[in-house]
Amino acid sequence: MKILAIDIGAGTQDILLFDSKKKIENCTSLVLPTPSKIIAEKMKAMEGDLYIYGDTIGGGSITRAILRHLKKGYRVVMEESAAYSVRNDLDEVKSMGIEVGSKPESNHFKELKIQEIDLPLLQNFLLNFGEDLNLDIIAIAVQDHGIAPQGVSDRAFRFENMEKMLRKDNRPETFQFAGDSVPAHFLRMISAVNAVRRTSSASVLVMDTSFSAILGCIDEVNGPSLVVNVGNGHTIAALLIERKIEGLYEHHTHELTPKKLVHDLNLFLRGELSSKKVFDENGHGACHHCISTWGGIDIFK
Repeated sequence: MKILAIDIGAGTQDILLFDSKKKIENCTSLVLPTPSKIIAEKMKAMEGDLYIYGDTIGGGSITRAILRHLKKGYRVVMEESAAYSVRNDLDEVKSMGIEVGSKPESNHFKELKIQEIDLPLLQNFLLNFGEDLNLDIIAIAVQDHGIAPQGVSDRAFRFENMEKMLRKDNRPETFQFAGDSVPAHFLRMISAVNAVRRTSSASVLVMDTSFSAILGCIDEVNGPSLVVNVGNGHTIAALLIERKIEGLYEHHTHELTPKKLVHDLNLFLRGELSSKKVFDENGHGACHHCISTWGGIDIFK
């Protein structure tokens, strides 16, 4: 079996071409800049009015690049699907000075296509190393807040959905979706699936990067464990008991210092960290299901 796994974070995309005929350490792996950073660098060199079209992708770097472009006095028009990369609320996108719609009739607009999954580009690169993309499965991890209802914070919406899924089944491996089963509010995940299907007939699985990180740790732990993934954009922590998530904490990494993270994690392990506190401090939230099993002790001093 051959599986292409792509995890797209805020700073890098991590790629593994798994081949069951090889030992895992001999499988091809890559660490590359995240697509949004590459696209943002392209925008720096562009002058003039700009039309951006394509998929819904991670937009931190792109958003900053667009705002710089607007400050130069240029117009930026975005196709609706691409505009959701900036914010999940299109009214908020428009409030930034970005126009949302089809390409203007004027022929002086430069065009920029955005996408996160470019299989032909990867195929051409890997051919130089004797690899091909005749794949059984393509597995993609991205962070997707989801399109929240009007007036609802996307941070709150994201964490509420995570809690609902935990209450239904708190095994981390269940936080994946087959290509046809992605909920409609996860536009970034749907865009990733569509990008794959433009050029490949392989089966597609998508997963949130937070739960991908947790799942990646699960075979390395024995007994009740706290796993923490500090990424460029987000920090996620999970209390794992018998391979199940019994507590979850998510925050923005740039809002944390080592001291604050330690403080929050000790509160989290004692079952004393409220979701409201995390949200009010510009994080996502915290929830607890089985803290008593842990014993409620500080593991950090």
